[in-house]
Amino acid sequence: MDDDDLMQAIALSLQDSVGFLDVSKKPAKCDRARIMDEKCRVKKVDSNIVEGKGKRKRKQTIRNRVQMTEDELILHFFQFDEAGKGSIGLKDLHRVAASHDFLWSEEELRDMMHFNDGDGDGKLRLDNFRKIAVGCNVLQGSANAAS
Repeated sequence: MDDDDLMQAIALSLQDSVGFLDVSKKPAKCDRARIMDEKCRVKKVDSNIVEGKGKRKRKQTIRNRVQMTEDELILHFFQFDEAGKGSIGLKDLHRVAASHDFLWSEEELRDMMHFNDGDGDGKLRLDNFRKIAVGCNVLQGSANAAS
């Protein structure tokens, strides 16, 4: 599980809850989009290949990305942290994944937590969450964000 998978899951899970991230109206973040297969597993497909006239294919540059403000990022973080502990634990990830029909294994969720846990305490804090958003180019005004 990498940052892209986590942010895609966050964007998909939040598109209906608050309306800030409407991924249905914007193209995918990168060249390889993720779709759900019949087992609700995230599957990567090449989204920048567009059928042209005839049988030739051409690449289309995708520049728009799902963007959220710092305030929206904070709001989403605390939606995941229902207990108000200031962190998102493995239990919170299980709850969010299950409530949005993501069938990630225990190992995938642990890997997601381990890879993004800055201090090794088994929890994601707001700064870890912000780092993921900046790394995935979804935070407005970040150095990596699309213009």
